Formats: sequence, structure tokens, C-alpha cells
Amino acid sequence: MAGKSNGVDTSDWSRTPPTSGPLWERVCKAIYNPEDKSFLGRTPKRWGIALVFYLIFYAVLAAMFAACMGVLLMLIDDKRPMYTLESSLIGANPGVASRPAVDGSFLLDNTNTSSYDIYVDELKYFFRDYATEKWYLSRKGCKEEESFGYPTSPCFFIKLNRIYGWKPQYYVAKSLPTDMPDHLSEYISSLPDMEQQQIWISCVDEVSNATSIEYPWGRGLPGRFYPYQNEVGYISPVLAIKVTPPANTPTTIRCRIWAKNIIYNKSLKEPSGYTRIQLYVEDNTSLNSTNTDGAGIK
Repeated sequence: MAGKSNGVDTSDWSRTPPTSGPLWERVCKAIYNPEDKSFLGRTPKRWGIALVFYLIFYAVLAAMFAACMGVLLMLIDDKRPMYTLESSLIGANPGVASRPAVDGSFLLDNTNTSSYDIYVDELKYFFRDYATEKWYLSRKGCKEEESFGYPTSPCFFIKLNRIYGWKPQYYVAKSLPTDMPDHLSEYISSLPDMEQQQIWISCVDEVSNATSIEYPWGRGLPGRFYPYQNEVGYISPVLAIKVTPPANTPTTIRCRIWAKNIIYNKSLKEPSGYTRIQLYVEDNTSLNSTNTDGAGIK
């Protein structure tokens, strides 16, 4: 019983020492050996067993992965994050943003519509979902029909980034901070108690006082929009500011959000509680009129 070891037939599995011969012949036989019809050292039977093993192995692995993912999806709420507010990665301090958005400065030329058409188109696209909102329709000024004030008095729209479950703690007339601008404090104090449940916004020109800043939609984001619960059809509230900067002068506007649980950090590296808008309005009207008048002189 030379072909058996411990009662097991090993004739099909035993390996013989490689035959001697030229290098090219040994290489060819290592790839395919016609004597035992082996390919890369395995006979068809061995390749079949290996193939079945790996098919079963990966099938079981895929089934275990699918079962784990299925249980995970059953446990996760498709509307509510598992970790919210302080326990989440984004925390409980909402970021402040403005629309339209640009990396750097807004460069506006009142004689060149292509310098600001892109911002007008961005705002048209942004407000397409607001067309049926009653609170938006009731607002006056800074609308599409007037090109949102561009280019000489552009409108910017301040908003808070969404954080699930975040609810503002309001500043009311009886508990206003000492560093709040006087014009905003006076505005809040003039409102009835029911209308003071808002997230207040104040803007200032960081460079000079030559810029005119108007608030055609009021001074705050209404509190009825909070907390955000990932409702279907939810629309983030925005507040319009209308800026009329001096021509041919770099201008930087800083808009701060006021709520007791919004952390204000006036830092360029880790800013929070505010957003900055940099713009430059180029006025070539007088230059063009001079050229026109001079064209008739001979």
C-alpha cells in the first residue's frame, strides 16, 4: 500500500522532486506540466477544490457583512442622527453663512453686468424653493425683480447652518449683553415681548463708517423655525442686509449672530458666531461720461 499513509490515499496529492533538465524546460513545466496536467503546480482537481473553498468562504463572508449592515440599518433612524449637539462631531454651535457665497471678495463693476450676473443667478437658484413660503413672499425689498440690489447696493442673505435639535436661547429686552450695538438694543426694546423671540443679527463695516447698511426684512431670524428636526420641506430662514459701500473702496462687512448659546469668536483661524463679506464696487460712470463728452470735441 505504497500510495496510502495512515489509511489515506495520497497518490494524487504527493509531490515528486522536479525533474532535471534545461532551465527553459523546467520553467515551462512549472507553468504547465503535461505529465500530470497541472497548471502552476495544481492539478484540475486541486484547482476545483480551491475554487469551491474560496467561493464558500467569500459567500459566508458576504452573508455576514450583509447581516451586519441590515441590523445596523434597522437600528439607525433615517431622520434623526445617532449623536446630536454636544455629542456629535459638529457640536452645538451653529455656523454662520451668507448668500451669495464667494471665495475672496465680491468685485462689482456698475458698468459691466457680467461682473455681477453670476451672483444674481446664484440667488435666483437659491430662492427657487422659497417661492411658496408666505414669510418670504411678505418681505419687501431685496427681491429678484430688482436684481437683489446689484451692483451698487447689493443684498446679502445671512443664515445659520442646520444643526439637528439645536434650539436658540434668545436675548430679550430684559437681558441684553453690554457689547450689543445700541441700535440693535433699541430695536429689540421697541418690540412687544412676543416678537423678541428671534435670533438677532447686527452688521458693521470693519474698515470705516462710510458704508450704509439696511435691514429691509427686519433684524432677526424668527424663532418658530427652530429647532430643526429634519422635517420634509423644511426651509432655512434667511435675513437680508442691503449694503451700499463707497465706490472704488475695499469694504469688509462683519455680520454677527446674537443668541445666548451661540459662541462668538472673532478669529480668522477659528471664526464662530459671525460671517464676513468683502466687496469692492468699481464705479466707472464718471469716466465713461467723460469719454463720451470728449468724443464730440475736435
